[in-house]
Amino acid sequence: MLKIKEFETEYTEQISRIIIRNLLEINSKDYGIKKAKEMANNFVVEKLNKMLKNREKVYVALEGEEVIGTAGVDKSLYNDNEYCILTVFVKPEKQKNNVGTKLINKIEEYAKKQSIKRLIVPASITASDFYYKLGYKYKNGKKELNEENMYIMEKDLKK
Repeated sequence: MLKIKEFETEYTEQISRIIIRNLLEINSKDYGIKKAKEMANNFVVEKLNKMLKNREKVYVALEGEEVIGTAGVDKSLYNDNEYCILTVFVKPEKQKNNVGTKLINKIEEYAKKQSIKRLIVPASITASDFYYKLGYKYKNGKKELNEENMYIMEKDLKK
C-alpha cells in the first residue's frame, strides 16, 4: 500500500539511490552519461541531506518501509506567490504506477494551504510529458529548453 509522508533524515540514503539511478538510467538518454554523472554527484547522501533539510517541504512515497519516490517544494526565488517543485524522482521500476502523480498532488495540496497561486517546475526532457498531463503548461506558452536543458513549466492553482 502506497503511503505519502513527510521526509525524515533516515530516508536520505534510499532517496539518493533513487535519484542517482534515475539520472544514470533515464536522464542520461537525454543529457548524455557524462552530464548525468555530473548531476548525480550533487545527490550523494551528504549533499542531498543538507539540500532536503533546507527545502520548505519534502515528501516521500513509501511501500511498507521502502522509499519508492520523492518530491520537494520550496519558495520561488523570483516571486512571493510562486513555489518551485524540485527533486521529483520515482524508482524506475515503479514509474507509470501513479506514484509521481500522488507526490505532485500532495505538493499541490500543500501549496494551496499556503495560499500559493502558482507552481513552477524545471522539467527534464523526459519528465515534461508527465507534468503536461498533470496540467502544467510551458512557461510563456513556449516549449523551449533553457540554458540547463530543462523545460520551465507552470500551473496556476485554483482556490
